[in-house]
Amino acid sequence: MDKKSVRAGMQIKDAAKGEVTAVFSTFDVKDKDGDVTLPGAFQDGAEVVVSAYGHTSWGGALPVGKGVIRTTKSEAVADMQFFMDTQHGRDSFFTVRELAKSGLGEWSYGFDIVEADHGTFDGEEVRYLKALKVHEVSPVMVGAGVNTRTLGVKSQKDGPGGGSSTPYRSAIRPHETAATALPWDEMKTVNELPSTAPVSDLRSVYAWVDPSGDPESKSDYRIPHHMGIGGEANVRACLAGIASLNGAPGGVSIPEADRRGVYNHLASHLNDAGREVPELRSSPGDTLKFADELAAGLVTVSALKQRARAVLALRVAKGRAPLSAAASDLLEWIHDELRDLTALIDTPQEDAAREYVRFLARNRHTGD
Repeated sequence: MDKKSVRAGMQIKDAAKGEVTAVFSTFDVKDKDGDVTLPGAFQDGAEVVVSAYGHTSWGGALPVGKGVIRTTKSEAVADMQFFMDTQHGRDSFFTVRELAKSGLGEWSYGFDIVEADHGTFDGEEVRYLKALKVHEVSPVMVGAGVNTRTLGVKSQKDGPGGGSSTPYRSAIRPHETAATALPWDEMKTVNELPSTAPVSDLRSVYAWVDPSGDPESKSDYRIPHHMGIGGEANVRACLAGIASLNGAPGGVSIPEADRRGVYNHLASHLNDAGREVPELRSSPGDTLKFADELAAGLVTVSALKQRARAVLALRVAKGRAPLSAAASDLLEWIHDELRDLTALIDTPQEDAAREYVRFLARNRHTGD
């Protein structure tokens, strides 16, 4: 029987029932043990024991709970219930909860290898774990995994009308992912998400969740910035999200108490991507640096794009002309302004190439 420790950013879920949700393995990444766990390695729906701290149930300590494994495209999750009617179960749960408040909680799991293979990953020799039998999960001191965390340790007070301010129900804790600067289409990204999804899936896309909403409903999440579930963080979306926090027109507003937490989340992705991180203004009306003004403009243009698409779809559905003459003129003028801005960073060669492409486009149907 092997044990694998994974780092977990702890958050609070249900103190009355002792319910905890934790990601205990991430797929297709090399962990600190030199293993790559593949999707399908875990049996979805398998029951597991929650061991006493540090796997000590293997030495005779009473288990502190039980759980069920479920999987997403990118990770394995344990939905656990601690034995709150026992002293050892309560002590373990409240220890996990207190560690969560400082982001110190980590998890490990004990398993037998059913199927494995050796190969290379990013040019390095690794062991591929293809099928595992998980016997138990356990809170531990030191972790070895990548982007694993406790998703929920929830209290009944966390629901509608409750007084909890834990990260599970507001700003989502920062996590490590790859980042990209590819074009960002928020509407397309959000529309491709299912209306309801596992908490871990939605939290892998957004930076904030409504504390009074349904954590499995995408309509209760704000500030998407990943290229789909489990996808790369998008640098443009992260910059736009910070601009929204700083009061950019067209941006999304969130409660003042959550601004810093959301900022930390977005800033961590920009830091990982090696990008300069804009400051979080003490109030949305503060004077902005030029780079921050540009980010605010990005938010405004993105909001206009989404609004134009919605209006266009509505007019087409009603059998009307795609856009009014006035709206078409305004969009064309905005395009002209943006084209002039682009010219500021063009080299003469780039400008000439662009004009040549326009010439070909104008004349391709005329034979000129």
